[in-house]
Amino acid sequence: MNMKLKNVLIAFALLVSALNLVSCKDNVDESNMYTFVGKLMADYIDEDESLSKFSYLTKRVKLSDNSESTVHDLLSARGNFTCFAPTNEAVQQYLDSLYNTPGYDITQTPDSTAQFIVNNCLIDHKDSEALFSTSFLEGTIETQSFAGRFVTINFDTITGGTYIDKFSRVISRDIEVENGIVHYVNKVVAPTVSSLAALIEATPYLQVFANLLKLTGYDEQLASAFRDMEYEKNHPVEGLGTPTETGDKPVPCPEHRDFGFTAFVEVDSLYEKKFGFKVQKENGQISNWDEVFAVIKEKCREFYPDAKSNDLKSDENAVHQFVGYHLIDRSVPYNLLNVHYNEQGYGYKYPENLSIDTWCYYPTLSQHRIMKIMEGKQINGKRINRYVSKRDYSNFSEVEVPRQGILLRNYGDNAALNGYFYTIDDILVYDKDVPNKVLNERMRYDLCDLLPEQMSSGYRRITTGNATKGLNIPTGYFENMTFTEDSRVVYLGAWGAQWQNYQGDEYNIVGQYDVTIKLPHVPYYGTYELRLGLQNLNTRGMCQVYFGTNKNNLEATGLPLDMRVYTNHDITGFAEDDRDGDVDIDTETKKRMRLKGYLKAPKYFGPASSAAVTSHYRNNERVLRGIIYTGNFDPKETYYIRLKSVLENTATQLFLDYIELCPKSIYAGQYEEDEW
Repeated sequence: MNMKLKNVLIAFALLVSALNLVSCKDNVDESNMYTFVGKLMADYIDEDESLSKFSYLTKRVKLSDNSESTVHDLLSARGNFTCFAPTNEAVQQYLDSLYNTPGYDITQTPDSTAQFIVNNCLIDHKDSEALFSTSFLEGTIETQSFAGRFVTINFDTITGGTYIDKFSRVISRDIEVENGIVHYVNKVVAPTVSSLAALIEATPYLQVFANLLKLTGYDEQLASAFRDMEYEKNHPVEGLGTPTETGDKPVPCPEHRDFGFTAFVEVDSLYEKKFGFKVQKENGQISNWDEVFAVIKEKCREFYPDAKSNDLKSDENAVHQFVGYHLIDRSVPYNLLNVHYNEQGYGYKYPENLSIDTWCYYPTLSQHRIMKIMEGKQINGKRINRYVSKRDYSNFSEVEVPRQGILLRNYGDNAALNGYFYTIDDILVYDKDVPNKVLNERMRYDLCDLLPEQMSSGYRRITTGNATKGLNIPTGYFENMTFTEDSRVVYLGAWGAQWQNYQGDEYNIVGQYDVTIKLPHVPYYGTYELRLGLQNLNTRGMCQVYFGTNKNNLEATGLPLDMRVYTNHDITGFAEDDRDGDVDIDTETKKRMRLKGYLKAPKYFGPASSAAVTSHYRNNERVLRGIIYTGNFDPKETYYIRLKSVLENTATQLFLDYIELCPKSIYAGQYEEDEW
């Protein structure tokens, strides 16, 4: 665990009271589908007697520790809120159960409890629309609640019921008010306040893994706080946006700086089936643990024969490595493990209709080892370390799949305060085929993949419907991307706009910027090309690229990268694909561009479409990939790049979208690197 994370450890009992740090809105109502009442949410819940207790609590809860305004005040203003309003019976039942007092007096409710009830049932969609039930999809709502938690939707296929966070049934839906949508629920939306470690330990069918977490010391990490309370107290509310996209006008800073973890976990019965022992339990505890652990320890030594330490908490111990490969250092809800937006064949208004494979690479807590999670039309669900040995590159479809990958299951009751767990259908091991086959490929990372705080804090997607909004990122916010005070760093989510972005977002940096990025580890030793996704424009700038392992003393790599050039094809070597399909002409174009340090854009993504993406950017002279470094990489080393402006013009932009790490076996191998 990094030192910054250690420094923000706090008692979980205190975290609930900290969940009131919001700046959002919401609305409430009672009715049938698509009922419009022409009132603000606050007025509506005030007038409905069945919501009187919820209304009372909204008038108690302050927007922040430093605000005199209440949530009720916020619901009296303009906005786009979704409210899962608990009825009086639901509120009373929750309070009676919590305090073991029938008929508990609501006026005696502590502030922390009032905050918990109110903030967990409200979502502020900002510039996006509030959610009618027709927009509900199984899984996690992409916008966090006032409490900073992701709300999940579950459908009961037997009864036809819709449930919020597994237990709160929607009993009346789609009441439209002036500033949002109200859905009535029969129970208070009450996500657990347990840590991920505690949640796994409390899950009856995960006792083997829970014991392994304790023995290896990973339980302490998974029990750590999810929110940086120093940031809560001191962070700026807003900062300047970009000159071009926001007109130098203020944009908000992230409301929270959160940490978290995600665990991919075998159930007890899977260990029994695969390892050949029988788990015996008494009072929910494994009574024959010595016998069980002896088998697991021997299996781990087979999985990781180079791990020689007997210390279970050492990175050089086989059991420690086994457990660590099940854990990643960010909290990721199920439907954001893979990002879908503008890949070929996909329409963002029909998210249930998947097209080609999508993937994300995640560093684990074990020896910098990477796992790959894939999802797509030909894949049954989400799978870890799937290996596709042959594709039809006319449409990027799978032809030969010798390794199906491990299937993730998302059953609910898996959301902790600081993360999620997902059960898996096979034993998860970093075997030799993972680096040599699964990861022996061009690895494309969206910049967000490198920033755990962004993913844990819930702002990887800003569904504003336009690209003129953004977030100003304060210095010190990220561990893996650091920058000077002269660097104005703005995150832009372009969903709904046809920007040429991979996965629909970008970082735009202006000023006398100086940015250093920690790169992901490579799977094996060898020569790699490091590439940067480019969108060259006359508003972009020029930067010197530095590379190395010493973050504070990186070496310059070649000439400065000029991101303003795109019409001068003598510099980039660009030419459109031959209209007659002449392969020799196109091959010469590729060779010429590579010699000049450029590649065309991938075919993988194109202009976002509500229906389906049908084109790509390969013939766009602006959308390129720049080869910024070629050399040997060691999987045991940590590498950094530094991007420093060389211009005096502080309005020019550094565009950051994605990087690629491509091994020589791919870019200079027996077969030509695919265009996707």
